[in-house]
Amino acid sequence: MVDELPDTKAARVDWVIRAPDNAEMKRRYDIWAKDYDADVGSAEDYLAPLETARIAKGVLDQSALIMDAGAGTGLVGEALKEQGFNNLVAVDYSAQMLDIARRKQVYTELHTCDLSVQTEFETDRFDAVITCGTTSQMPSNSLREFVRIVRPGGKIIFAAVPELWVECGYAAVFSEMRSAGHLDVVSRGEPFQMMPTTEPDFICEVWVMNVN
Repeated sequence: MVDELPDTKAARVDWVIRAPDNAEMKRRYDIWAKDYDADVGSAEDYLAPLETARIAKGVLDQSALIMDAGAGTGLVGEALKEQGFNNLVAVDYSAQMLDIARRKQVYTELHTCDLSVQTEFETDRFDAVITCGTTSQMPSNSLREFVRIVRPGGKIIFAAVPELWVECGYAAVFSEMRSAGHLDVVSRGEPFQMMPTTEPDFICEVWVMNVN
């Protein structure tokens, strides 16, 4: 079998995040899983997990039940654990990525599923959903599912790339849900380069939203 992974870290990141559709992106993540942490597991390569966890610490109780949506290999879970959070549920559509996350023993549950449709999770189950680095990779309808599964008064913490927020349809879904009274923005963090060594043009902001 030919190894499809490109030869360099930057090329591997680009190859995965620029997949033509979600099915192909999932396939590429499955292939990349074994090299993912080596490529983007350090704070120097991927700043968003630490910044997202830092902001979560300021707005959530440490006992909060948190879904890490698009958890991948568990980098955000590790960062949340370091901030004192222990009640973490990992969700991703790549089973291979979650296999690696499972070994880190930071999650109480791990689930492979598609968050853009209604999932097995009960309505209002979670105190918060945290999602990081998923703006172009998780369908925008996932925002509707987040609102369903987070209790009223709970939070959605989204490390978003503003340009892709619009381009990938999140802005339209958010506007609709805010107009309906389901969701509000509490804060928008300062912009920063989320992946400075591989995708320096990706500027990220960590948004905190309240579910009504």
